[in-house]
Amino acid sequence: MSEEIGLSVIIPCKNQADRVKITLQDIQEYSKKFDFETEVVFVDGGSTDGSAEVAESFRGGIKHLQILHEKDLEIGPHFTGKGAAVKCGMAHAKGEIQMFMDADSSTKFEEIDKLLPYFKEGYDVVMGSRYTKKPIPATNNALRAFGKATKEVFEVLIYGHSKSNTTIKKQGRLRQLISRGGNLAFVVLLGQSFADTRCGFKAYTKETAKKIFKLQTLPGFGFDTEILVIAKKYDYKIIEVPVKWYDDAEDTNVTMGDAIKSFGEIFKIRWYKLSGKYSGAK
Repeated sequence: MSEEIGLSVIIPCKNQADRVKITLQDIQEYSKKFDFETEVVFVDGGSTDGSAEVAESFRGGIKHLQILHEKDLEIGPHFTGKGAAVKCGMAHAKGEIQMFMDADSSTKFEEIDKLLPYFKEGYDVVMGSRYTKKPIPATNNALRAFGKATKEVFEVLIYGHSKSNTTIKKQGRLRQLISRGGNLAFVVLLGQSFADTRCGFKAYTKETAKKIFKLQTLPGFGFDTEILVIAKKYDYKIIEVPVKWYDDAEDTNVTMGDAIKSFGEIFKIRWYKLSGKYSGAK
């Protein structure tokens, strides 16, 4: 086995002690099948339930393990949240492929097998998606994306969920309406064509991650939308790949306020894009 770190897994975490233990166990066991080394970068966002201590308990089992805390967010004391944690993790990661996943394993680590082959095909960003049943390369066909996004909003209103939703346990009507409404706004206001910008299971080549995450400005849940806008601006090759996702809304740290706030961040991203704030990735 090569000692080269082939994959870095960034895990932003706040008060997920029970679930992150299972996530770390899954990574520890499943990564044994790889012919390269796997690194875990655990970023604790000020947990009070012992999440960081759970991560510390894996120091003997996970060979390459970094544990970072809020004080390690060198990007600023007020830059906190999931986005800030992922940006911090990416800055410290060493792997040739760098991904982030949710601490609660809404998508299990084993789904990485569905993403990795696309890097051999020359993709720079490979996104897990809950709203497609087949791989979709990113395009600039905003008109088609608008039609699909509008259709999904009406499907949620009529059926309670979008027919393209592949999650094992469906979100409630309101949460799906916010999700699909946000995606429609993403298409209309930012001219993008992605089916699912918010799935917490995305991977990047090392070169791509280092260039685009340094331009990230949003510290909260809107960060991955911003990262995709930056990646598209510089013509990185992107594909969405369907992954299994189990949504347990009753046990999530994401509040409705977070969702509404991240919806509003689309306007910030639009302004930053138009004002040239995202210059300098290449």
